[in-house]
Amino acid sequence: MNGVGRFFGLYWAAIVAQLFVLSGCATAIVPPAKGAHAQPVFVLDHGRHTTLVLPHPEGLVRYAYGDWRWYALEDTGVSQGMAALLWPTQGALGRRVLAGPVTEEGVRRGVGVVIEHLYMLQVEGARVAALRETLEDLFIANLATRTYNAASDLEFVHHPDDYSAFNNSNHMLADWLKVLGCEIRGTAMFARWQLAAPR
Repeated sequence: MNGVGRFFGLYWAAIVAQLFVLSGCATAIVPPAKGAHAQPVFVLDHGRHTTLVLPHPEGLVRYAYGDWRWYALEDTGVSQGMAALLWPTQGALGRRVLAGPVTEEGVRRGVGVVIEHLYMLQVEGARVAALRETLEDLFIANLATRTYNAASDLEFVHHPDDYSAFNNSNHMLADWLKVLGCEIRGTAMFARWQLAAPR
């Protein structure tokens, strides 16, 4: 085996070992203490992917992150799956406005895909507005790449952050939740979430 082959062999073995060790680890979401201007947000566990639903002037808006070819274009072959695991690939930002209302029932009715677990938490309204503005700006800035995926019921554009095994949809969700004032305990490698009591 040459040097390049040995490197990729070791790299793949390290990833598999980490996935095996971390697969049983849940990630806890610790919401902030409820403030005077708190708003509900919703974390949706779809099995492998996790999405976030925020209040929106038109009702609700759902955001997702993933690998462009796999998640946005539905190129779910073995080679693309390996590529997404082994090295950084083009990231995708998904978005979909839902009619509402801003309730668990409104989310379940509006989201057109399976939800295995739904977690509702309360966060500061100003933080919700700031995160939504950031994600809307990202989406608008990349409109030239927009594509619709019926399987996930989302419109996707390119995201500036590369997707990888260590920057997947669950890691991105954890980053978004931190912006909302939540504490994250755990790796966020997999869609194994627990909602803890507020701080």
